[in-house]
Amino acid sequence: MLLMFTCNDELEKHDQRENNMITYNLKSWLCSMWEADSGSKIRKVLLSEHSSLKRLMILMDAGISHLQTIESAFETEGDEVLVKEDIINAWMCCHEERIRLICTRNISLPLVPPSGLSRLDLSSCIITDGALAVCLDGLTLLRRLSLKEIMTLTTLPSEDILQQLTKLQYLRIKSCWCLRSLGGLRAATCLSTIHLRNCPSLDFTCGSGFLPLSLETLDIRHCVVAADFFNNDLPHLKHLDMSWCRSSSSMLIGHLTSLRRLSLGNLHDLCFLEGLSSLQLGGAKFMHVPNLNMKFISQLRVQDYLYVSSLVMLNHMLSAEGLTVPRTLALAECKERSISFDESADFSSVNCLSFMDCEISSLPDLKCFSCLRTLRIVRCPNISFLPDLPSSLQCIIIRGSKLLQKSCQLPDRESWPKIEHI
Repeated sequence: MLLMFTCNDELEKHDQRENNMITYNLKSWLCSMWEADSGSKIRKVLLSEHSSLKRLMILMDAGISHLQTIESAFETEGDEVLVKEDIINAWMCCHEERIRLICTRNISLPLVPPSGLSRLDLSSCIITDGALAVCLDGLTLLRRLSLKEIMTLTTLPSEDILQQLTKLQYLRIKSCWCLRSLGGLRAATCLSTIHLRNCPSLDFTCGSGFLPLSLETLDIRHCVVAADFFNNDLPHLKHLDMSWCRSSSSMLIGHLTSLRRLSLGNLHDLCFLEGLSSLQLGGAKFMHVPNLNMKFISQLRVQDYLYVSSLVMLNHMLSAEGLTVPRTLALAECKERSISFDESADFSSVNCLSFMDCEISSLPDLKCFSCLRTLRIVRCPNISFLPDLPSSLQCIIIRGSKLLQKSCQLPDRESWPKIEHI
């Protein structure tokens, strides 16, 4: 069953919404996001969308050709560009028919939940901007709100509505492709956690000024982030996670002085990360940020943990003057077959060392980690033996690494003598 919620003043807005679709330039945004991860996220959402659209076919005037294009395109092994264009064009045609259906209906159906509701999850349903405003109006006890795969939303409600959500602490918006504005979200003054995922139409050109000042955790994935997104102050922001986003080449974060955890992943457009020297981070992750200028990396100071995917980046960090290596150090998803650490680095502060999902075939001598207590080797199938280990080691964890696990079996395997005392 496909739920459809609308309100009276939206039933005659078909022409305006169609023009909005063009203005939003949704097609180009989807194409841009497709390039970020080779279309894997968009394809996954379209599988769910195909099911919803199929159930609407009885009420829609459109034929089934576009649905067939979406369905068959997943099995096509032809030119990637043509496949991408076909899928996106077919979905947009189906979506326009869906909007036409909503705005020509003569019946409005509001969604009015109980006023004492503390959690609301809306997923894969049809709900318009006005219907969402009616839904959230007066939910003063709402603490968690999740909106997933709702393609009919273009904006969140105004400040008048959202300022009533005085208990709202958590907001998650995922795969709402036509959502362009977060409305009056800044008025939700208790909101501490926001997850924005796969929302390519979101307009970030106004920077972070639309975000509430109470925000502590911000997670943005598969979105298009403007150059000046962090120009506004977020005085309580502690955790920032950005991955699989299209962005400008430069980002300024030095004024986010409350930041304690920074995670950047698969940001191929990012070259300059300014202000790192002003931050006192507890933890940082830099995964697949291949074009990031090493000059900025050398400014990084981290106390608790550091995860990187590039050995070059790691050694550049380690060579920085005055660096204290964090207590937990991890190399993850590294594509290099052999590695070596910067000889000038002081590893005496490291008590946990991890290698995860790496293509490494052998590890270097680890005796330089003189205070190492825990060694983790997870899903590294090419490693077949252990190197020399420090005497301080108390725990070794090996998972998903069959060759190494076999080498560590007693009594006469190659690596067993190195760990029998642990």
